[in-house]
Amino acid sequence: MALSNVPKFVKTRELDNKRWLVRALLLSAVLTILFAKVYLTVYVIDMGVGIYSILTSFVLFNILFISYFRYKDPYWKVFDKKIPTNEMPLVSLVVPVKNEEADITSCIQSCIDQTYKKKEIIVIDDGSTDRTGAILDAIKNQNPSTNLNIVHLKESVGKKKAIEVASKIARGEIYGFMDSDCAMANDATEKAVKLFYFDKQIGALTGHGRTKNRHEGGFRDHFLEKLQDVYADGACRAQKGMESVFSSVTCCAGSLSFYRRDAIQDFIPQWARDRFLGMEFKFATDRRMTAHVLANRPPLISYSSPDQRETMMPIAGNEDYTSNSMLSNESGSTESTSDRKKEVNGFWKVLYSQSIKVDIGVPPTLDSLIKQQVRWRKSFIRSLFAAGGIFWKRPFYVALLYYLQTSMKFIRPYIVASTVVFLPLMGDYITPIVWFAGVLFTGMIYAVDFRLRNPGDRNWLYRPFFTLLSTYVYTWLLIYAAITIKKTGWR
Repeated sequence: MALSNVPKFVKTRELDNKRWLVRALLLSAVLTILFAKVYLTVYVIDMGVGIYSILTSFVLFNILFISYFRYKDPYWKVFDKKIPTNEMPLVSLVVPVKNEEADITSCIQSCIDQTYKKKEIIVIDDGSTDRTGAILDAIKNQNPSTNLNIVHLKESVGKKKAIEVASKIARGEIYGFMDSDCAMANDATEKAVKLFYFDKQIGALTGHGRTKNRHEGGFRDHFLEKLQDVYADGACRAQKGMESVFSSVTCCAGSLSFYRRDAIQDFIPQWARDRFLGMEFKFATDRRMTAHVLANRPPLISYSSPDQRETMMPIAGNEDYTSNSMLSNESGSTESTSDRKKEVNGFWKVLYSQSIKVDIGVPPTLDSLIKQQVRWRKSFIRSLFAAGGIFWKRPFYVALLYYLQTSMKFIRPYIVASTVVFLPLMGDYITPIVWFAGVLFTGMIYAVDFRLRNPGDRNWLYRPFFTLLSTYVYTWLLIYAAITIKKTGWR
């Protein structure tokens, strides 16, 4: 079932004073632990593990500090603005699907129920062998007045090529891509369109995801799904929130993301036939698509109204563009920016909006979760050669954090092996204990952060469990993904 529409009133203050105080205490705790780790590294624990642990706290502090004090949902700036009826852009909502008979009805219904009316819905049935095709045809027949286009492919070509098929018939100025096991909030498209309309430097936009079964049953019911829920919430609000401050979100999630047509249309065929290590790379790399947007600049931009110009937000640390409302032309006279084309220096903005919400489907079993994580890590490795080569062009501080986090992912297996095996065999038990305590501390910090933003939601209890899963299980999947990078089997 799609998320219900939210009231028109938008609360532009995320937390009250009491919860902001707790946030300040969280940051103080992280900073205190950071200095404690410096002391322990110098005098007590293994130097290598200690330095890595210091970097972990440094990154954590920066993510939280920037996302707390610098991030403001970009939708807050445009929620009360109106788009002229004759200027409303067409949106193409694209859903590639294969064998999703259990979820496809709620997914497509969420597209149909969007409050934004100027849209077309394109569903590519990628050779489904279950009842998905029949269900899609039934939905089409039940909604004859909806601009719903169902394309049935005889053979499966994969998600990327299915999206390419859609791009050849799509007419929208804005694309909305959603996974077939997800369901977006009824107002998600309307909010995205406002952001794109009032800031034409936005090339891509991603939303806030929560899992579908996050509140069903008791503590043990849907345990893995609840673990993934509290992680997804934090990854969006903290990590993507921090990156969005610099207009440089590194991955627009496949669960729901919007792209300006001009930013990706010419790249889609290349993306669909991406080659890596001498072979076709079949996984749908959302990071690869995002990296393309991050690497390129928008064309000449024309603003048709003062509201559009005033709402345009510069990339943090890259404000090299003209902001005067009146500009001189070659003859020396002045003209309004609403009457002339204006080149915006800098790259496309890639933003995250907390107000654009989507319910996401996640793996319910450990086996399916591990397979998903292996696929994601293969995509991460592939994206390193795209994003890694261009991210230095983005604002300095977000680039620094990106390269630091990326490097730490490859070092982590050695650190975990040292604390679990090597150091105890050498008689060092203090370092593993300190490391384990630090892991739990990080999990608890994110757990409290979750509870502050979601009062009454008991899922915060799952966050430490997810941190342990991520540290002691997910860590090794990167190595496995690298070894099996040429294996392209999906399941």
